[in-house]
Amino acid sequence: MIPAGARPVEAVRPALLVSIHDVSPLTLGACRRAVALAHAAGVRPEALTLLVIPRHEDRIAIHQHAPTRDWLRGLARDGATLVTHGLTHRMAGRHLDPWGALWAHAFARGQGELFRVGASEAALRLDLARLLLERAGLEDALRGFVPPAWLLSRGARDAVLRAGFAWYEDLGGIRLGGAVRARRVVGLGSLTAWEAWATARVAAWQAGRPPADTRLVIHPADMERPASELALARVLRRLLDGRSARSYGRYLGLSS
Repeated sequence: MIPAGARPVEAVRPALLVSIHDVSPLTLGACRRAVALAHAAGVRPEALTLLVIPRHEDRIAIHQHAPTRDWLRGLARDGATLVTHGLTHRMAGRHLDPWGALWAHAFARGQGELFRVGASEAALRLDLARLLLERAGLEDALRGFVPPAWLLSRGARDAVLRAGFAWYEDLGGIRLGGAVRARRVVGLGSLTAWEAWATARVAAWQAGRPPADTRLVIHPADMERPASELALARVLRRLLDGRSARSYGRYLGLSS
């Protein structure tokens, strides 16, 4: 029994926010394995957050693929938080400004969909994403927004703020009501063997830091490389020591 006046353990321990990015029909197998990895470490569905791409690579809409749609509906019923993650995820064209090119192509590798679009184009993409998620019966994903690669142009940020999301996230943290929360982020890069090796070591160092509210990011590519999958499992277990796993919805007080 919790003593009178005491807060539950979950309320006093820092949060671990496990998010699975790039969920779509194109990545379903890897995303299922990511959920299984989290579950094996002790993270239950109600403590997970899944970022859903409504029309990944412009190839297939989420409502047209029953296995992905129904799997996500089931996770939402179990308490997982679903989040809108762009429309197609892919950025059109190249960013010519040197600083912008560094972020767009070295960091995001052409996946920052909303990094070089204006407000009107961003608004159109957000409206279409909303329509496709509603058709799929995944309205739960419309409460929050995470831009692909966390990148937004100034106009796209304005469009996100006008779109009616309760919160949104960028690389600096989760933004709700003028506050920025969970600034610490841990994740791997798994597109090359060298990148996987280097980022696994950085993630292990981060996992050993004093506990604080932390976002752990899992990408489908991480599940396609055995070394990255093993590194993630180790990092996840270390992060759970001293932190309480929570979905974004529960963390922000937007779900029961």
